[in-house]
Amino acid sequence: MKKTFQNLIHNKKTKFFLIAGAIIGIFFYCCSVIIGQVADISRLNAQKAEYAQQIEVQKRENEELDAILQSDDKDEYMEQKAREKGYVKSNEIVFYDISGSN
Repeated sequence: MKKTFQNLIHNKKTKFFLIAGAIIGIFFYCCSVIIGQVADISRLNAQKAEYAQQIEVQKRENEELDAILQSDDKDEYMEQKAREKGYVKSNEIVFYDISGSN
């Protein structure tokens, strides 16, 4: 008796192994997808924590700036920030040290 593919499929053991192999393959595929999703969730949670920390820092900075704007010395603060950026008053004489020595 010549064994063909159809005869092989009709064999109960062969059917069992084909079905078991398919189930095992699907199981490992699902496991790999789940592991990938867990890794993505972990990465995104870390990113979320970092963003939350950045938001808190920005909120504190905004509160400090708001307090300065509400205070009486806001003109002094704005002048200080302008000077830090290199701005000068129109009637000021600016001297540049070009000697290069510290």
